[in-house]
Amino acid sequence: MPRYLYLLRHAESNSKQLNEIDKERSLSSRGIKEALMMGAYLLKKKTVLNIIMSSTALRALTTANLITESLKIDSEKISPQDDLYEASPRTFHQFISQLDDDHQQVMCVAHNPTISYVAEFFTASEIGDMAPGGLCIIKFDIDSWKEVGQGNGELERYLFPDMLVD
Repeated sequence: MPRYLYLLRHAESNSKQLNEIDKERSLSSRGIKEALMMGAYLLKKKTVLNIIMSSTALRALTTANLITESLKIDSEKISPQDDLYEASPRTFHQFISQLDDDHQQVMCVAHNPTISYVAEFFTASEIGDMAPGGLCIIKFDIDSWKEVGQGNGELERYLFPDMLVD
């Protein structure tokens, strides 16, 4: 049975203010709309997520919460992961390879540039700099998350909020 990894860059955040801790930056009003639009897209596609792993940065956690709200699922599916904040691509890869094999569909909400690098690493696709609120849906034909590796994922879709505007 295939496994799906949904790599979501947090939606647009407010600019860092003087003396503000980066981790505490919030979403902008545009970012809130972006996250809700992406959640509505996932709901329309009947996406069923087993778990949402999110960076512990406020902008990522807020994005994850807006996704659960849109999907009408319990926010307890969100698992805050400090390792996803400022993770290197290697750390991110190790994190994915240690996922529980009971999870068939996993979302990770994290940050650039790492999330873009990881999407390209897993899919051998040229994605470039993922836009805020951008989502890569990657399909793996593997039996265990331990098998994820360079180029063994298929990029099913890369989309970003501006693509969802009517």
